[in-house]
Amino acid sequence: MARSNSQDVVNVTEVEGSDSSGSKVFIPRHIGLLGVISHTIATVVGTGIFISPKGVLQGAGGSVGLALIFWVICGVIQTCGCFIYSELALMFRKSGGEFTFMLEGWGRTAGFLKLWTIVTVNSASMAIQAQVVSQYLLTPILQCVSPPLISLRFISFCAVLFMLFVNCVSAKLPTRIAGFFTMTKTFGLLVVIVSGIYNLTQGRTTYLQNAFETSNLDVTTIPLAVYSGMFAFGGWDVVMSLTEEIKRPERNIPLGVAISMAAITILYTMANISYFTLLSPQDVLESEAVAADYSVLTLGRWSWLIWLFVALSAMGNLNSKTCKHGRQVFAASREGLFAEITSMLNVRYNTPIPAIFTLALSLLYLIETRVISLIRYLMFIETIFDTMTVAVLPYFRWKYPDLERPFRAPMVMVVIYMSGQIFIAGMSFYLDPMRKSVGLFIVLVGLPVYFFFFHERFKLKSIEPYTHKMTKFLQRLFYCVHQEKKTF
Repeated sequence: MARSNSQDVVNVTEVEGSDSSGSKVFIPRHIGLLGVISHTIATVVGTGIFISPKGVLQGAGGSVGLALIFWVICGVIQTCGCFIYSELALMFRKSGGEFTFMLEGWGRTAGFLKLWTIVTVNSASMAIQAQVVSQYLLTPILQCVSPPLISLRFISFCAVLFMLFVNCVSAKLPTRIAGFFTMTKTFGLLVVIVSGIYNLTQGRTTYLQNAFETSNLDVTTIPLAVYSGMFAFGGWDVVMSLTEEIKRPERNIPLGVAISMAAITILYTMANISYFTLLSPQDVLESEAVAADYSVLTLGRWSWLIWLFVALSAMGNLNSKTCKHGRQVFAASREGLFAEITSMLNVRYNTPIPAIFTLALSLLYLIETRVISLIRYLMFIETIFDTMTVAVLPYFRWKYPDLERPFRAPMVMVVIYMSGQIFIAGMSFYLDPMRKSVGLFIVLVGLPVYFFFFHERFKLKSIEPYTHKMTKFLQRLFYCVHQEKKTF
């Protein structure tokens, strides 16, 4: 597990043979403004907008108007987070996103615990998205409520393996695929919105009248509204994990996320208005898939299109999350906080294949689906880590006021975002302290792993000869070496 000395690692010549071309192995900058927008929209517009309206409306006490306000508020809060992370990414200039920010801000222990959570949560999240792909592809095809389990698992396995393959064979292909999925899911939302506008012109406004009726509003359900909305807007931090691969990051990161989040907020709000042209608040609260129910009423026999768009949205989310995860594990390994083999790039494709393959854990989650429930425990911890990450910004402005910052986020955004995260974390723990405590315990289990395998002083020296041999074997297996050109 520990990082080996240079003489213990296979070099390029040994891996490539005597015919090495001499070109350096590194991931080049290849993502422009459109790539930033594509990755952001492809990750954020997953399945949330097609499913989450139920949670937001429930948290708003069944009030349509208040639910729409919550959607806008959540969009604004997450946009504030985008700008904060943009400043941090441009200040540190390293890939890795939240992991890098935690490492630089709060030290190696905090950085490893964040990585521990990333490995656990990302794999579970990938498994969930893969299940959505299979469910929404097979249900309209087989015309049944519950497709066969073996079929669902097979499609889910294929979805995960396909995305692993795409991200392993090319550093640029995932961005191109993200662009394709961005177009398809935007088109899917436009289908919903255009049909909603048509319904409005036909006078179907019954459920939008008296929109601010709040007789059922309960303050204890507000966290559900905020959490569901924030979940639907989540995932924008993917581009901060790719900082070293973005051209002109000081321009493209803040501008790209600003354009993306503004577009997503408008699309989400319009889509929700469209839903309520045909679905009553009670219909939405009883629905397991709001977009699917709406499509049956508005598109008739063409309703399968919405099911297809939901599946494609989940695939786009899988693609960008796979790319993000690989870069985060790769960045952590360069710092000596994960297995050394995951800090290497494939010689032929210049991709971190060993780091990407850590997502194979999601295949195990697909076999034993009860393990996916871990994500319910760990999302609370994710909120705490988000708060700690944002706190790095004011801390570094105070401690390092002269540090170069190509982009500066207004401090009011820090206050808004941290307030939102603290509110969600506090209310979540208050309403379900047992489950949240289990999540905290799972994260703390990472501490002995860190001290036994990665702490400079306390790590087990006796296993190093074996880990060095394993690293050499895996190097030849994955055809990879250490990055040969500094990119930060």
